Amino acid sequence: MPNYKSRWDNYNFFFAYGILIPVFLVMLIFSDATAKEWLMVMFSLLGGITVLLLIIYFTTSYKIDDQYLRYSSFIFFGKIKIKNINKLEVGKTMYVGMKPAFARHGIIVRYNKYDEIYISPPDNNEFVEELLKINPEIEVVRA
Repeated sequence: MPNYKSRWDNYNFFFAYGILIPVFLVMLIFSDATAKEWLMVMFSLLGGITVLLLIIYFTTSYKIDDQYLRYSSFIFFGKIKIKNINKLEVGKTMYVGMKPAFARHGIIVRYNKYDEIYISPPDNNEFVEELLKINPEIEVVRA
């Protein structure tokens, strides 16, 4: 029963702060608040976002047992029957949908008829091999 943590990608911090800092700066320019008040608000919000990102990262994991691929990320969790997995797209990134992952270039898991989820284990190839041991009929597509 292997247990995997999600890979870390600095893209998350760059994305969050690359959007938030310019927004705060524009708000500061057009505001009547003092610089001290805005700095307190800005650092509080940025600190809160940093803590939230770290909590999500440390709670994101995947577990493979005899029948299920289990995933958890902060308050989101679930399980997928490995026999229902149709296709694994390795090395791709999914930007919309269920994404308990913290890095790009992970695995898109397609299961049932129309369901899909994106995960980012530390080693994509090792993760795929573990799933193929249980269900060798899974189609694997590598990017």
